Amino acid sequence: MAKLPKPEELSKIDLTPPKTGWMDTPVVIKEGMFCHGAKPKSLEIVGFPNPRDWRPMDADWKLPENWKDILIKGIAERLEKYRSFRLFMDICVRCGACADKCHFFIGTGDPKNMPVLRAELIRSIYRKEFTLAGKLLARWPARVSLPSMS
Repeated sequence: MAKLPKPEELSKIDLTPPKTGWMDTPVVIKEGMFCHGAKPKSLEIVGFPNPRDWRPMDADWKLPENWKDILIKGIAERLEKYRSFRLFMDICVRCGACADKCHFFIGTGDPKNMPVLRAELIRSIYRKEFTLAGKLLARWPARVSLPSMS
């Protein structure tokens, strides 16, 4: 059983941002800082793909070979079904004002659990796969050499 922090320990969690950029900060997954996946039977009932037993601490999460395609298809379905989802993808200004209300961030103090950064992962897929600019820029060469100023 994971050791959960006591209420008085929650106020002592250091919530200051790290010195490195959020993509350069290593991920540290510890017992007690993640939710456990639902049982396969429960996932089957609601129609989730790939129901299986797994834990974030496992080395192999048993993802299907085409997990990226499944994710992109799921985002596409939700963008078509929920106008609010598409709107959120376009209007969030990444201010971080939601961080002090997020139980994942408060409980772990991990900057990668800030809602704005978690949503940014989905938003980066949205921009690349579902916007005209993302589709056009995907064809652009990765490195453009600029002329020297000297």
